[in-house]
Amino acid sequence: MDITVKDLLEIFNNWLKLLAPFGVVGGLIWKLWLKSKFKEISDLYQKIQIIAGEFRPNGGSTLRDAINRIETKVSIQQQTTTAIIKSFPIGTWISDEKGKCIDVNKNLCRIMARTETEIKGDNWANWVLEKEEVAEEWNRCIISDTNFDHEYTFILPDRKKQKVHGFAQRLKNEKGELIGFLGTLEPIGDPFT
Repeated sequence: MDITVKDLLEIFNNWLKLLAPFGVVGGLIWKLWLKSKFKEISDLYQKIQIIAGEFRPNGGSTLRDAINRIETKVSIQQQTTTAIIKSFPIGTWISDEKGKCIDVNKNLCRIMARTETEIKGDNWANWVLEKEEVAEEWNRCIISDTNFDHEYTFILPDRKKQKVHGFAQRLKNEKGELIGFLGTLEPIGDPFT
């Protein structure tokens, strides 16, 4: 139940009537006590307003609203990145910081003669002819903080081989930490036996 100012005045008048036999001193003591309670309530209300303001840092929106806006921005960025990767005219892929393939476009699938599902994760490495050489170059690039830029050969499902030029651009977060790679794959010539 909410107490209004009118209710408080009525309570105040009733208390004054009760304290009247004690004279002016009793009324003053009660008035001072009541005033201190109102001050405590006012101070508490101000503290609540300050705390509420801390949870509404963006013009009156709640913390949940701010999180929703951030999640929306991240989702839009992810969708934009995926759309760009899918639309490149050359084989394009994105991986995590360890080189596990997260997404590929149809041109990469065409070059490797494999499905997106077959290529994702670590699977792409199964078909590299020069596994050790490519792994050494990849690790050198990670250690030296440089991009991967190398030619190597994939074994296709029909056992033919496809020479390719692979390039991987390092992706870093705002702290400068490696979070993944954006790469391209271009065929060099036609498949051979």
